[in-house]
Amino acid sequence: MLVGREVERDLVAKFVLGQAGDQPVLVLRGEPGVGKTALLEMAADIAAAEGLRVLRAAALEYEAELKFGALNQLLHPLMSDIDELGVAHRDALRVIMGLTSGPMPSQLIAGAATLALLQVSAEQGTALLLIVDDVQWLDLSSTMALSYAARRWTGNIRMLVAVRAESDDGFTRSGFRVHDLAPLDDSDSDELLRAAYPALTARVRRRLRADAHGNPLALLELPAAFENGTSPANLPAVLPLTDRLQRMFADRLAGLPAGTRRMLLFVILAGAENSLTLDDCAPTPAGIADLPAAERAGIVRANTRTGRVEFRHPLIRAAVIEQSTSGDRREVHRILAEAFAGDPQRRAWHLGQAAVGPDSEIAASLESLSQQMIRHGDSRRATAAMLRAAELSTSESDRARRTARAAYLGASITGDLADTSRLLLDANRTEVRETPSLEVAVAAAAQLLNDEGDADTAGRLLLATIRVHKSAIDSGSDTMVEALHTLLYVGFYSGRPELWDDIGEVLELAEPKPTDTLSLLHHVFVNPVEATPAALRQLTDALDGLRFSADPLRIVRVATAAAYVDRVALARESLWRVITDGRGGGAVAKAIEALFLIAQVDFFEGDWAELIDVTAEGQQLCAEFGYTLVAGPGKFLHALVDAARGRTDAADLAAEELLLWAAPRHLATYAGYSSHIRCLSALGRSSFDEAYRHAASVSPPGSFPRYTPHALWLVLDLTEAAARSGRIVEARAHVEAAVAAGLPELSSRLRMLTKAALAVTDPPNWRSVFEEALATPDHDRWVFDCARIELLYGERLRREREPAAARAHLTAASQTFERLQAIPWLERTRAELRAAGDSAPADVRGSALTPQELAVAELAASGLTNKEIAERLFLSARTVSTHLHRVFPKLGITTRSALRDAMSRQPG
Repeated sequence: MLVGREVERDLVAKFVLGQAGDQPVLVLRGEPGVGKTALLEMAADIAAAEGLRVLRAAALEYEAELKFGALNQLLHPLMSDIDELGVAHRDALRVIMGLTSGPMPSQLIAGAATLALLQVSAEQGTALLLIVDDVQWLDLSSTMALSYAARRWTGNIRMLVAVRAESDDGFTRSGFRVHDLAPLDDSDSDELLRAAYPALTARVRRRLRADAHGNPLALLELPAAFENGTSPANLPAVLPLTDRLQRMFADRLAGLPAGTRRMLLFVILAGAENSLTLDDCAPTPAGIADLPAAERAGIVRANTRTGRVEFRHPLIRAAVIEQSTSGDRREVHRILAEAFAGDPQRRAWHLGQAAVGPDSEIAASLESLSQQMIRHGDSRRATAAMLRAAELSTSESDRARRTARAAYLGASITGDLADTSRLLLDANRTEVRETPSLEVAVAAAAQLLNDEGDADTAGRLLLATIRVHKSAIDSGSDTMVEALHTLLYVGFYSGRPELWDDIGEVLELAEPKPTDTLSLLHHVFVNPVEATPAALRQLTDALDGLRFSADPLRIVRVATAAAYVDRVALARESLWRVITDGRGGGAVAKAIEALFLIAQVDFFEGDWAELIDVTAEGQQLCAEFGYTLVAGPGKFLHALVDAARGRTDAADLAAEELLLWAAPRHLATYAGYSSHIRCLSALGRSSFDEAYRHAASVSPPGSFPRYTPHALWLVLDLTEAAARSGRIVEARAHVEAAVAAGLPELSSRLRMLTKAALAVTDPPNWRSVFEEALATPDHDRWVFDCARIELLYGERLRREREPAAARAHLTAASQTFERLQAIPWLERTRAELRAAGDSAPADVRGSALTPQELAVAELAASGLTNKEIAERLFLSARTVSTHLHRVFPKLGITTRSALRDAMSRQPG
């Protein structure tokens, strides 16, 4: 499967068919296993299909000293043509082919004879393709003869050769064209794994991609480590190599001195590739002197700037580990533990790896280390440290507690939701009690919530367990802190008042000593209408402090606390750090939440192209890792854009899916998402009665109930829908409630929306109220909301027979809606503009495509992906996506599948 080799397929095909100019030789160069031989096979197939004659040879390491050995193999099929040659050439080739005895010919005669034979064969009417693999082992005599011939032959003769990277081969030195095969990127690596091993989980595929480093052979061979259903949570730090991979990578170590191999083991186990210098990890000063042999062998590179060591390929690390014994590794860890006596964290890690049996002191150190690793952003090793702590526990209760804690970390942070059930089962083997331990309850609740969306069961389990262990609240234990945070999320998604009464009772117990994130989530996120100025100042300070934090839990929790008071943008940089870590296989679960928080900012600030990208990425991760519940916010935000852009079918489908999933689970927040989507869709169509029903289902007019934060996002929607559907009393009551609840004090956006909502209710000073709304600081930051207010103001001015003033605001709204491709809102605005005497076009549909939009549309209609179009036009994939979003409404279509027919109707 030649996945991700589109450029190479095209290059090789053109070369074989003689469409690449007058190049006689093409050298394919790359690391072992990168796919050189597969491309040679493809070339042979193309040549055979086109009627070319293929001559092949594969150089062998043990024949590298055999003079003309490869040339003999390559020219053997042409033996019948030797008699057509002159005497000197014929005699030379007979000796080379072993047909007669005698001294080997000189290089000049051998090269000329090779050229003559190839020319004679080609002149018979059949083009020749010579294919030579593993040129790094080609004997020098054959190399020189073929190079001589290649520089002189004419006609239909071409030669394709493959050589290992960093080899000193004669064809490259002769100046023939070289094409370097790069490793596959993550996307292509994942496609290859999916095609070859469709049953592999996302976590396993990520691990394989990290170890294979884009090497196709490694990607196809390494899954042997996952036989018999091995769980990724139990995988060794370095995957075992198959026989083929051993031959590729382990054999490179064979000629190294023993001291060098031992030094490489120190480098790997101490972490000199990541965070330590050679001086940190060398057991003795003499150890560093052992390293140059590995550098000369091309196994490692020493970075002189950082003092760190870089392996040429990650699988060489695996080979070093595999060639060591468990005793070797424990001894190295023991020495490193002593060397790091002044660094408690590293000492604990190495003691844990050196231990041969249960040890309560080391287990306790590893448990503490796990928490520190979370705070430092090393979530993957944090889970490994907790699992190792469980293995080294001397009591069954400690083992069960630590196993459950590892299950929670996997479910809530690292994305190992699929392993939670197995780890909980393991932990429960010793849990013989009516009420589970706090650790087991927290892990089980996390799984119930994230996997099944069962907030009711998760809430009951947590409440019952916390009440039994309420003494732990005062101790501030990490597990109790996580239990209370999980309980808050249960309450948020459930949204049911009766559950919040019980949750509030438990949270009150933590009030004397709350963590700042627990306090912010409780007093700002889930109940923003009661957020005090002190709480908002605390939130701003916490957001500012995220610049110095690597803890994915803290970053996402603080940013989440800002969601309904419009401060998430202050955490954008920190959230992207979490996303980057998750993309690298770290805190995947938190990366999903971070993606959707970024999407929220994008919706309000008008970067809808990025919103579509990040929600798609987040939902893909949810599907891969089984996070059903947290997929909801991403689906909701994407559907809001669909609703605003008039993609009614897509928006309605998303709203229906959210509601169907929410109903049996009693998830009021999901139901609110569904209502919001339908409300916005109805407002765009001026269906105000329908919009009012959906908005009022989230919170009744004149009310902003406790623990219903989503009502804040609908303050203008409900008021506009009420006023425009003849419910002016309800509209005014809702504005009064918004002011009484302090919405204008929570954020500049809510201040702007509340002012606009007041203006819609037809107060005597409506004009000044609209002006105040549009004069709100940062008003232009809230792109879509600001355009809506411009539209409302322009509509009112037009009704008051002030067409010139109306056109100014309507034009501003029109420009924004056009940029956002909010088609229903654009058409509604243009209708008002025409009524105000402007000559605005009646419909965005039918607008002419720009030259670049036309180019993108034509390529998309031909079946190319956004990535392929971007490569053709030298654009980013995101820019291609933006162009297509503009093209669809202009062509009057909503799906990519309709593009071909629409383009066929274009003039010219």
